[in-house]
Amino acid sequence: MNIVYCTDIVYELSGVDVTTITKANALANIPGNRVWIVVTDNPRSLELQLRNVSVIKADVHYYTNDDKGPLAALWDIFQKRKIHQRQLESLLEGINPDVVIASGVLMKYFLPSLKLSSRPVFIRELHSNRNYSLQSVSSWKGKLIPLVGYIYDYYWKIRQYDQIVVLTENEKQGWWKYWKKVVVIPNPITHWSGRVSEGTAKVAITGGRLAKMKNFSGLINIWSKVAQRHPDWTLQIWGVGETQKELESQIKEKNLSEHVFLNGYTEEMGIEMSKASLFVFTSLSESFSLVTLEAMSVGIPAVVYNCPGGIRYVVKDNVTGFLVPMNDEDAFVEKVCALIENEELRKKMGQAALNASEQYGIDKITHRWMDLFQELMAKKTKQRKNGDV
Repeated sequence: MNIVYCTDIVYELSGVDVTTITKANALANIPGNRVWIVVTDNPRSLELQLRNVSVIKADVHYYTNDDKGPLAALWDIFQKRKIHQRQLESLLEGINPDVVIASGVLMKYFLPSLKLSSRPVFIRELHSNRNYSLQSVSSWKGKLIPLVGYIYDYYWKIRQYDQIVVLTENEKQGWWKYWKKVVVIPNPITHWSGRVSEGTAKVAITGGRLAKMKNFSGLINIWSKVAQRHPDWTLQIWGVGETQKELESQIKEKNLSEHVFLNGYTEEMGIEMSKASLFVFTSLSESFSLVTLEAMSVGIPAVVYNCPGGIRYVVKDNVTGFLVPMNDEDAFVEKVCALIENEELRKKMGQAALNASEQYGIDKITHRWMDLFQELMAKKTKQRKNGDV
């Protein structure tokens, strides 16, 4: 089976990138499969991560005119998208794919319309909830362009795919409730270290892109209160992003330099998590929260905001951790302190988290993807015989 992932520019290994790499590697290990990842610009970050997976660069160079204003940027994207479409059509024709997956956003509008002689199955992966682009901006002017894209995508273009894959049952039962071609396949654990936390280190950990939506500033506010009651505990924040300087300033202003640490990027997040005893996360919106799942896989409980999206399907309240009402910093502090002060509870919830994480192992998730591929290919073959496609 020839499987192709089409994704975006790869400068930093985001959660989507790492997930795509993990699944591609696992699928490539199955006898009879050949797997490609096609990126728009820069594949260098991928090459060291891949095993038996081919990388192809569609040399498009999006976003070169972003500094010239929104209209110039939009016109540039429109022009580059036409180039991208022609290049992808040529590249994929040479591969003769059976399955083509849109795991990025730059090709999502045109991918199913490509004219390929192999007539593959086209699948759209949704790695964030459908309102994410609207939630990430606050002004009505800022929402205008995302709103147009939202309508164009969800009310028209996405219908052209053979299958839509969402990450949680919560997402499916929302907008997609009456759509027959929507299926739930969660992301696999990507940083499975094989290690389990002892639950005794006085360290809490979190991670993700340092962006407004992740709300690490709120977490620092919370930790300023935790540190007053438990000054011997520290918070480690792993990740890079545009809010780093703001967070550094906030840590200094609150005199937390000995309590909160911005540790940058690591490819060994699972190992770092196994050195901690508690996971904390204050994101404002989260479709799935892979980083929370990775924390569970090393046996540490999670304290998270019950934000819009599917995080409530990852963390089971009062069992594998605590779901805290959105933006209730005082309640968050109390839950963190409850786990800090009760080692027995911390270890009990950590073990429950470890047990719950097993269903997200890469072998089980890969099996679900292969079942879906085979089902869709059989369906399309039947339609061809009947003259339906």
